[in-house]
Amino acid sequence: MKKLVKKQKITPIIGLQWGDEGKGKGVARIASGLTKKDLIVRFQGGNNAGHTIWHDGVCYVFHLIPSGVFGKAEIHLGAGMVINPGALMEEVQTIIPKVPKLLNRVSVSPHAILTMPTHLILDSVSEKSKGKRKIGSTGRGISPSYTDLILRRALRVGDIFYNDFNKKYKELTLEHTTTLKNVFDYDVPAKELEEKEKTFFEGINFLKSLTIIPSEEIVLKALDKGHKVIAEGAQGALLDVRFGNYPFVTSSHTIASGVGTGLGIPPSYIGESIGIFKAYATRVGEGPFPTELGGKESAEWCRDKKITEEKERFPEPNPNSKSEFEQGVAIRRFGSETGATTGRLRRTGWLDLPLLQYAIRMNQATKLILTKLDILSGFNEIKVCTSYVVDGKGAKEIPFDLSRAEIKPVYKSFPTWKGKLSDYSKKLPKEALNYVKFLEKILGVKIIYVGTGPEEHHVIERYW
Repeated sequence: MKKLVKKQKITPIIGLQWGDEGKGKGVARIASGLTKKDLIVRFQGGNNAGHTIWHDGVCYVFHLIPSGVFGKAEIHLGAGMVINPGALMEEVQTIIPKVPKLLNRVSVSPHAILTMPTHLILDSVSEKSKGKRKIGSTGRGISPSYTDLILRRALRVGDIFYNDFNKKYKELTLEHTTTLKNVFDYDVPAKELEEKEKTFFEGINFLKSLTIIPSEEIVLKALDKGHKVIAEGAQGALLDVRFGNYPFVTSSHTIASGVGTGLGIPPSYIGESIGIFKAYATRVGEGPFPTELGGKESAEWCRDKKITEEKERFPEPNPNSKSEFEQGVAIRRFGSETGATTGRLRRTGWLDLPLLQYAIRMNQATKLILTKLDILSGFNEIKVCTSYVVDGKGAKEIPFDLSRAEIKPVYKSFPTWKGKLSDYSKKLPKEALNYVKFLEKILGVKIIYVGTGPEEHHVIERYW
């Protein structure tokens, strides 16, 4: 067997918060410099992800396809993913008019798990049954899909090419419907299942038309030839199933270590990470959020209300209101902080450096990308949490379980700048630059570029 010579390492691009950090724009920016021989891979998650890109004035949201579609690099959906075939088919159809030859660049791992129609129903019914204990699932069937993997009964992409696929599908569907009946007292309406199955099997036929290749094969081949490989993370480090704010987490490993298991690659082939974070913090769904503006009021509002109701109550939210809740609404409005996948209101708050430092260490992030700094332009001052007071005492370590501790953030304030940051093309205004330099000093990691607006070109490269 030929000995592999490592000429490159995989570069993970990881969100360092609770998702929604702007990974789509970050990957698209990096992908613009890649060649057609380079490779961008997804290694975990499914269409619970929502990566937003503004390209040529049009907003695109990618759920399964990596965010480098407008570049030249090859694109691979890795073994650690869960793939809803109907959703993949529909997503590709929205991209093809803009990128006609996209399918020539796309491949899928045979080890990736298939999300079935009954997974969607299980997810929805299970979440509703939790009542106030719900965790904020996207309802895309992700958790039940990964559950079947652990139970060793999941259907995978490679199974669709075998003659017994339909038989196995029916057997697993029966197990799911029996669980729904016996555990949740829910009879699946025949019409509901029939409609979902129609899209599912159309997606299966679409999958059969794609290049199916093991993740380790395509990745190691690219590395062996000295090509670049970018691993695009979904969700964020604080949602990792083991190291996130458990149990309010996703069902996969969102951190850089997940690249190895998600692609079948030894750890020695994984290089240093690029970490992406926003100039403020957001999260969707339930779970602890120490720096949330408005606290409990905000959490309940974002759980129960829609954006239409919020716009009715706050037609023009004041970022400098005496009400922290309204300040959070202003960030949400200015930053368009509604879930790209769910449409839910994202809870908003100030940047949390203790949690960010935790995520940086966990991912060995040696370069950072700061996004959405422009959203804070309307504030007279902005705040950053530099430490915690936990249960009335100063804390040097982050509590094991944030939800079980009484946490009071300690803030440092900064003045803001005049005008729109998107008007600055080469250099940040002094106030913004001071803010960025402070973050670099505390975090100890270089910020390679700063996002100053929604478009791909709204960035200022690090050269100061």
